[in-house]
Amino acid sequence: MPIGLISFQAELAPGIRTETFSLYVDPALDVNGYWMPNQEGVWVNLASELYGGKMVLEGEQLRLDFRIEDGGRFDAGAQADGSITAAGAAARMPLSLLGYPPDSGYQTFWF
Repeated sequence: MPIGLISFQAELAPGIRTETFSLYVDPALDVNGYWMPNQEGVWVNLASELYGGKMVLEGEQLRLDFRIEDGGRFDAGAQADGSITAAGAAARMPLSLLGYPPDSGYQTFWF
């Protein structure tokens, strides 16, 4: 976690239940996702296709896109109240420990 844990709160527009967030980081930080712990305490990459996110090189920055649902499993507020509170990290996690082959990048899942 080269820039540490990031905590934030976002107020949603009326009628909006899911919000997409983007975090820009320096590619030299060598991160492979935006990671948050799930209910079991396992860190998951929200900036992956599996969770509706993506990683995009935009100019000289790496953009980590991820989605969080109000009251959903990654909203620390745990209730649909028009506000999302979350804490996660731009980090490099060893994908082989999470079910990915080490040379596959972050796009494919390996069983």
